[in-house]
Amino acid sequence: MNDIQEKLDGMIKEIESLCLRELVGGRHMMDCELQTSSIVEESSVFGRESDKENITRMLLTSWDELCRGHDVNIIPIVGMIGVGKTTLAQLLFNNQEVESSFDLRMWVFVTSDSNVVGLTRSILEAANGESISHCLSLELLQVKLMKILRERKFLLVLDDLWNQKDSELELLFKPLKRGLRGSKIIVTTRSHVVSWLVSTAGTYPLKGLSDQDCWSVIKHKALRSINLDIAQDFEAIGMDIARKCKGLPLAAKIVGNLLHSKVDEISWNNILGSKIWDLSVFKNEIIPALRSGYHRLPSHLRQCFAYCSMFPQSYDFEKDKIIRMWLGEGFIRPEGRRTIEDVASDYFDQLFWMSFFQMEGEKYKMHDAVHDLARSVSGEKFYRMEEADDSRINRNTRHLSLVCEDIRAMTFEVFYRCKGLRTFLLLPETGTPIKTVPLNLFQTLGRLRVLDLSSTQIEELTGRIGNLKHLRFLDLSNTLLKWLPETIRELCILQTLRLINCLNLLCLPNSLGRLQSLRHLELGEESSLISMPSGIGKLTGLQTLSEFTVGTWNGQIKELKDMNSIRGSLCIKQLEKVSNPKEALEGNLASKKYLDRLELQWTCTIDARNEEHVLNELKPPESLKELILRNYGGRIFPTWVSNANHLTSICLYDCKNCFLLPPLGQLFKLKSLKIDGMHELVMVDETFLGGHIGFGGLETLELRDMPKLERWVGLRDFDMQCLRKLTIVGCPQIVALPPLHYLKSLEKLEFEDCPQLPSLPVEGLSCSVQSLIITECPVLKDRCRRDGGEAWVQIQHIPYIEMDYEVFQNELGA
Repeated sequence: MNDIQEKLDGMIKEIESLCLRELVGGRHMMDCELQTSSIVEESSVFGRESDKENITRMLLTSWDELCRGHDVNIIPIVGMIGVGKTTLAQLLFNNQEVESSFDLRMWVFVTSDSNVVGLTRSILEAANGESISHCLSLELLQVKLMKILRERKFLLVLDDLWNQKDSELELLFKPLKRGLRGSKIIVTTRSHVVSWLVSTAGTYPLKGLSDQDCWSVIKHKALRSINLDIAQDFEAIGMDIARKCKGLPLAAKIVGNLLHSKVDEISWNNILGSKIWDLSVFKNEIIPALRSGYHRLPSHLRQCFAYCSMFPQSYDFEKDKIIRMWLGEGFIRPEGRRTIEDVASDYFDQLFWMSFFQMEGEKYKMHDAVHDLARSVSGEKFYRMEEADDSRINRNTRHLSLVCEDIRAMTFEVFYRCKGLRTFLLLPETGTPIKTVPLNLFQTLGRLRVLDLSSTQIEELTGRIGNLKHLRFLDLSNTLLKWLPETIRELCILQTLRLINCLNLLCLPNSLGRLQSLRHLELGEESSLISMPSGIGKLTGLQTLSEFTVGTWNGQIKELKDMNSIRGSLCIKQLEKVSNPKEALEGNLASKKYLDRLELQWTCTIDARNEEHVLNELKPPESLKELILRNYGGRIFPTWVSNANHLTSICLYDCKNCFLLPPLGQLFKLKSLKIDGMHELVMVDETFLGGHIGFGGLETLELRDMPKLERWVGLRDFDMQCLRKLTIVGCPQIVALPPLHYLKSLEKLEFEDCPQLPSLPVEGLSCSVQSLIITECPVLKDRCRRDGGEAWVQIQHIPYIEMDYEVFQNELGA
């Protein structure tokens, strides 16, 4: 199948290179394509004032301030289809101030079959105002274009640029970049790749409209000829409809046109109660536009995109989970020596860069319109069952998800006729009350590759799970499982086992070590495991092992010795059970070169001296970026802690016996440092800085819960020059601070529960400080009072001051 797909892709490229076009009704496809122009109806545009202002400022900014070595500045506007990129470009193109700043303005719509020669000709035609012969070569076209652009300051809009080939884009922009100094080019695109390739001064990502602005668009289209009092009667229901547009102005326009001059609540309620993306007008106007982007995807990405149709609308996609599902399905093509996970990650990134996914926080979402496109292209092999309707399920169905809320044991029976099923997902938004999985599921669906039973209430898994010989991905997260059957060893090609938030699961089966194909064992951060199973060290191909819990039997940590493929994050728990430092050394952490984050935990302190030796032998790889030590019982830290030069973050929690800080200031890449619960520390002195310039890259520093800390001294000029946030909390004995005016980048300063702290340093604070918060520090608070406090003059320049939750409006600082 892969060979066939490669041949088809090659044929498509050959057709494109021959410039063959499908004829429709005696005309070329490109002639039928809906093109754009520079004309805009400004009265129908809402919610783009700040975007217009921001980009206008970029267009009018002088060459010296913005272009940074480029004679012509390129500003990409990137966003999904229908979000308003073209409309924003039209507003900018027709802005009077912008118009008067350029000698020549050109608008070019980039057709789906555009190439460098055709686009260059279109730009030249826009510049000349007349058609250009198709006989001219690229050389002649570009020479003519350069002559025109060198003499006039120009503004060019390239609307809907899709070509992601760096060499072709470089060839296209070569004559444009040699235009008159101060010229500007606006590129609208759905592809983040295009924006990165062409941008000279950053990308402008265009977000969706607010619900209020969507309502304004609907109201303008639907009720502009209606009496104002009548229009107000539809405000509440109109806002509810606007929310369903999910920030897409194109959707709001279509809804507005559907409701044009309709003043009866029945019509409005019909729209509100419907799935608007299923309405024929949406399928006729939005889906074809989205489909053009889908057809530009290579075949392997189309398959991955169609797979997303099985998830419900507004689903929070976890990148790692979805790419491991793709791996389980066999959708990922190997590429040389790269790991298959890296290739899969690229697949996801390409879909994200082309705006098929949008990022919200740490999760990814798919806009409802894009989700509807996925469903329309998925065909009969993919099926998402939302209600008790199995009419579309047939023997050709290969990938099935169940998202309806009322799931019972009998619901599964309709799936048994799909004997070729590859995927079975249980995905109701609120979880399911199912406590047992029917045995027939594991007997009948023996070809399953991906099985997701997460968020159910199952307490045990039948031993018949071993019948699923082809299973590669198994998700049992957020269940009530107490144990896993030993027959799991029969899943000999299982790649991913997810057990996140299985709080009742105390141990893993001893046969786990026989799963030689296992690459990802996801346990989460709140696992209740009391020990790792014997033989887990045989899983030398394991890449994800979020937790390793040391058990009671001797030498268990040695199981880590050959597990050198572990990458990402690793937390080692119950280290007090490592009785011999040689065992820790045999764990061979230094060889885990793909490890980014390491957390070392002790539950209690049995022998402080032994813990010092154990920690000394747990030296991580030099490439480690984040280190967390929790409940360490030793009195000093090993030298490797202050020699790990690639660390960007260190957290030391509840190291209650430590009385001396290591020289962490010499870690020049360190950006974040948090020290919490170091009860024996009395003084922070020069040794903490570690060198001539201490903490050169540190941005945040937190000192918490240090009951014996009295003084912090030794800070010098040029130390901590990047520090933006300093927090000191729970230090009841502290009476002295270093000169804080050296901290030239400090923006936020916070003191809490430091009752003995008498004052700020006499030198005052840097003028960079924007926020000062003082809580439960009575002496310091009294000295910083506005009405007569001795230290008020030191802080009066700060815009935001808060003392015991009372905020002061500081007019001088503001």
